[in-house]
Amino acid sequence: MIAVGIDRRCERDETWQLRARLERNEPIFSIQIVKGAHEQEAEPPWPKQPLRATPFDLVAYCEYAQVPQVIIEEQSREIAEEIEAAASLLRNILSATRLRGFSTMIELRAITGSDDDDGALHNVCATWLVAIDLQNDLARHNEPLQQIDLPTAEEVRAENAGGRLTPDALLNAWRSIQSVNYEPVMNLAISTLSVPGIDNEVAPVLERLSELSLRIDGLNAKHIYNFAGELWQLLIVDREERAAHYTKPAVAELLATLSAQRFADRDAEQIAKLNLWDAACGTGTLLGAGERALRRLYVRRGGAPRDPLHKRRMERRIFAMDVNSIAGTLTAKRLTDLDVDEAYERSNIAVVDHEAGSLYLLDPEQTSAANLLGQGAIATTPGTETQAGRIAIPLGGMDWALMNPPYARARGGRVQLTKGLDRLKRRAARFGRQQETRGYRMGNGQAGLATYFGDISNMRLRGGGGTSGVFAHVLPLTAAHGETWQAWRAELETDFEDIVAIANTAKDEESMSADTGMNEILVVATKKAERPRAWSPCRITTIALEHPPLTLEQGYAIAAEIAAIPNEPLQGSFGQGSYVRTETPSVGFPWLAVGNASIELSLVAASLVNGKYYDPLNLAEADLGLGMVALSELAPTGPTHHLLGHPEGKSPIGAFEWRTLSAKQPLSTHMSMWAADGQEQRTMILRPTHRGTPVRREKVKELNEQRSRWFFSRNLDQASQALSVAHTRDLTHGGRS
Repeated sequence: MIAVGIDRRCERDETWQLRARLERNEPIFSIQIVKGAHEQEAEPPWPKQPLRATPFDLVAYCEYAQVPQVIIEEQSREIAEEIEAAASLLRNILSATRLRGFSTMIELRAITGSDDDDGALHNVCATWLVAIDLQNDLARHNEPLQQIDLPTAEEVRAENAGGRLTPDALLNAWRSIQSVNYEPVMNLAISTLSVPGIDNEVAPVLERLSELSLRIDGLNAKHIYNFAGELWQLLIVDREERAAHYTKPAVAELLATLSAQRFADRDAEQIAKLNLWDAACGTGTLLGAGERALRRLYVRRGGAPRDPLHKRRMERRIFAMDVNSIAGTLTAKRLTDLDVDEAYERSNIAVVDHEAGSLYLLDPEQTSAANLLGQGAIATTPGTETQAGRIAIPLGGMDWALMNPPYARARGGRVQLTKGLDRLKRRAARFGRQQETRGYRMGNGQAGLATYFGDISNMRLRGGGGTSGVFAHVLPLTAAHGETWQAWRAELETDFEDIVAIANTAKDEESMSADTGMNEILVVATKKAERPRAWSPCRITTIALEHPPLTLEQGYAIAAEIAAIPNEPLQGSFGQGSYVRTETPSVGFPWLAVGNASIELSLVAASLVNGKYYDPLNLAEADLGLGMVALSELAPTGPTHHLLGHPEGKSPIGAFEWRTLSAKQPLSTHMSMWAADGQEQRTMILRPTHRGTPVRREKVKELNEQRSRWFFSRNLDQASQALSVAHTRDLTHGGRS
């Protein structure tokens, strides 16, 4: 349920006055999400303090509330189990005739790009399900297909002899859909259902999938929720090898809604013409969230709600690329679900078969993508040369790069699947010499593929004249801190402005992408009008979320709160977290505040780096009088290097012993929190005269809880750095510490 309150200032409004407030989209509502009475678990409303909301916000929350996400997720899991059962049934049918089954499986594996029989059968059943689901929707809602009497799957079954849903009868309907287009969704399904050996014996599998389609349709949430993508993620067995860690829907809603706000000053027609691009689209969760955000923005800026926006954007403005044909098919289904009333004749979804995947675009001379999904899908981009079967991805041609790029790198015996990057990286780095401009140098193989996706986003994003492009990526936390990411940070700081980094600081929370087990961040930035020749200091706005969004409405609400943060002051809090703005002290220097739960610790760290100390109580900064150096200035490698020291319990080498931070530190390590002899101890740093007792035990606990936890690699068990600050009110060591 949605609890809605109305601002008291509206109580005395006449009808025309209230209508004027609504038309101006004033934030006159207060919103809380309340669990329904049918749900047994008692939880408090979310959030604790009501959200300020405009009429457009209220419409968005109503969309999300149509079906609770917990129900959708439960249904997705159950449907995934049904698909597995359908795949097992299909295997048994094909195995009945061993020779036929063997040759059929070889072809199904080849068409779906699967490495094993189980993966192929899961993919086949998933593509048949989405094709049946689309057929049913088009038969009910799409005027061009209603005019040619397209039947639903159930109607096909009822008209067929014996009430069976046979491949031939279903293929007739699917080819009718192809005559209008919808190639990206239908092509793979038709190809697999036409394989020799797939005959009327598989009718029970198709009937089972048809019943599943009715279950999905009954939830009335496909325009909001990516069912097809969710199902594939539950079924895929080699996600780790494919680096196929999809963005969670709530996180996609947060990133898409927040980054779309950077286009809020444009009029409706300009918004309709924005080129949205995902070079690692997966199953289209981010693209679907991005399109929904743009559609809301379009209406808010005066566009008519029933304009044929979907057709225009599907044919000319949405660009999707992936190395997997199944993922491309499900992306097409996701985008089609946004508005099944409108038939599109072309689309821009490419299945990339280059050895470097989408990263072949590191070569500046490559300006388009071929191998469009669906052989009949021919796409063009206005203002570019028409090329049948290709989509244009020119330099400076995209307005919005919305991606969750793969993080994979060659390690632990894994072979890097993406080939030829060194050659492409050199081309990107050399680009611009003749034009006397800088090349693109974010990419670092040790950091992983995501750095290279930063380069192609930078290369292809528009810049200049108030039409600058927006960069929005999901990235590992190491992007903010890791040494191998320094060039990535340097390029982003140089070429972009208004940089926002969002991190989840809650302990033991899930990642923002499925099954990565990693700390992750969201980075949003706007490309500068022109590429500067050199780096200059810039401001990073760091958002520390108390908890990541768990539902679509939470993702939307958090995005709205972040977008409303004022330019001043430099630090503060909002309903779901806190923020701090810090200046970058040098080229590619680690973004110290990102991932830190405490704003005060972030500011202290930033001040220390600049040779100053920061007083959180007085919000003041002063010269420290002590120089600060990085470990890299003391030794060429990290803290285990023999020049520096050794891990605890290992052979003693170097000056220091590096100890793991335990969950509960001995109280005696908090020197400034211990009562001592204030008459004799006049300096801050000295050996204590006795162990003493804590001034206040709750303060010791609080200090421990604020300790930052920054992880530099995927499975590091110990914190790489920790920083604590306290200002005691009691006299300790001869004064306040």
